[in-house]
Amino acid sequence: MGVISNITVKNIKGFSDRDNSIGVTIKSGKINILVAPNGYGKSSITAAFKSLTNSKIKVEKEDIYKENEQLESSLSITEDGNIYTADPNKNELANHFKVAVVNSRLVAKATGKNMGTFHSVQGHLGINDFEIIHKTPTNCDISYSIQNIRNTFGKNGKVLPNISSLLVNNAFLSQLDDIYSDLDKQSAKKRQDNINEMIQIINGLHGTVENIINNFNVRSLDKLKQDSSYNNVVELIKKYIDDTTEPELFLYFYQIQRIYLDGKKRVKAKVQRAKYELFKQAFDNNLAIIGKTWKDIHTMEHKGSLVIKMPNATNISYGQRDVLTLSIELLKIKSEIKEGCKLILIIDEVFDYLDPVNMTIVQYYFSQLVNEYEKKCTLYPIIMTHLSLAFYNNYTFSPKRMNITYLQKDYIQPNANVKKLLSKRGEKTIEDDVAKFLLHYHEGEINQRENFKQLRLAETWGEGTTFLEHLINEMNKYLRKDADYDPYSVCIALRIKIEKIVYEKLPTEDEKKEFIQTHKTKSKLEFAEDILGELPDIYFILGVIYNDAGHLKDENLEKPVVYRLNNLIIQNMISEIFEYQGVDLTIDSIH
Repeated sequence: MGVISNITVKNIKGFSDRDNSIGVTIKSGKINILVAPNGYGKSSITAAFKSLTNSKIKVEKEDIYKENEQLESSLSITEDGNIYTADPNKNELANHFKVAVVNSRLVAKATGKNMGTFHSVQGHLGINDFEIIHKTPTNCDISYSIQNIRNTFGKNGKVLPNISSLLVNNAFLSQLDDIYSDLDKQSAKKRQDNINEMIQIINGLHGTVENIINNFNVRSLDKLKQDSSYNNVVELIKKYIDDTTEPELFLYFYQIQRIYLDGKKRVKAKVQRAKYELFKQAFDNNLAIIGKTWKDIHTMEHKGSLVIKMPNATNISYGQRDVLTLSIELLKIKSEIKEGCKLILIIDEVFDYLDPVNMTIVQYYFSQLVNEYEKKCTLYPIIMTHLSLAFYNNYTFSPKRMNITYLQKDYIQPNANVKKLLSKRGEKTIEDDVAKFLLHYHEGEINQRENFKQLRLAETWGEGTTFLEHLINEMNKYLRKDADYDPYSVCIALRIKIEKIVYEKLPTEDEKKEFIQTHKTKSKLEFAEDILGELPDIYFILGVIYNDAGHLKDENLEKPVVYRLNNLIIQNMISEIFEYQGVDLTIDSIH
């Protein structure tokens, strides 16, 4: 199993030449999910890989750090201890990896119509046509005349079989480049002498074609058969010609090497066209499966390129669009994979915005590709996402197949005592009071010190407002942007603060009492809206953070919450809730 342990991005989008080394654990054959909050730099990593060419890295101006074209951009990866770098002068990755990046292809298009002296433009959402092959190989024929080559052979040229069918067999032609070096060697004088010796022996025989073949002494071929270049060509011929004798194999060999040596350029052009035809056929066969859903999806040659014309995006849903584009991208990649290669396949947040049905379909296509090629090549499938891992666990990827890497390394360790309290919040002796006084807003104080002691919880938190003082201290750390705040405490404090704000707006004591007795923050807010009218959306929006806090079970579920808390917009929203002005808050903020 191969492992990529580091990605270093220099002067591309959000990455400068500092703090640009990213420790990762990307394993071949696993579905590697790279998780990071929006704004971390996932798109910068993707842009770096998309900027690779065969010979160097070429970064578009808008993707250069601060769009400063004077800066030199580069990308390095470390695989199994070996570092490969691409910069404006070289691309060491190209010798070891094929790289493919898939992301959304939705674009804005404008269609113009001439109407008298006016030109109207109708805008619509479209999908870029897929360019499968930029320049299709020229279609040409190999110069071959059985009569001419028989005349050249000599008196018994009649024994040469007509190989026209072989010269239009795309499967055979596509493998000829594997033996180019063997065919090139046939031009050597010694080898031509051996070939001419065989021709003389055959021309010295008499009778019908069948008699000549039967009377030929196969021992005469021993000298040729000691040459690996002869054997390599013959082995390829045997794959496509059944029930062939050794003399007949020589006659095929003679013609193939003669045709090649007399017209290398034309033969090589035909080989490239054959490979293209096979690729197109395989691609169209795979595309036919998708075509059952989207009947007007097909390949076509357009201005020397092979493209897929895409439908107007208004004719399909966003989910269908993403399934369609990802499926076609994967088909293209699948058609290009060769055995023994190393492929880095990056899916850039395509998964993040799919509904459950389309998510399942896309995962199916992706899993198919991984399963089919994990034994044929070294495959590094990578999904870039900002989603909670619970999102993926609910669908088709097996947890054993997934390898999770969190890109943001300044991960904050939650307070162990708070985690322990939350893990035991369901204990019957403390359940009601923990929920009432510690996890939701209440004017009263908890009195459970003895039970806390018996449960080996932080004893002082079971009495008075000590726990609330802890919460406000952690919230102050968060608002000051200290690095060591406890995310659990921040989430709980946020929930209590929002409930307190709404509670204090209720006009009567009876309404306040019912608010306290109502379970769950969302239900409390909905109750208050029936009395006060619509509450600020921010109270509900932040529920994605404060609702997770009391139910986190493991590290993989904690990290997405931390990522959200570290988002600058979320930080500003929470500062707004607490009306933070740079001065530490007091317990009065939540009690």
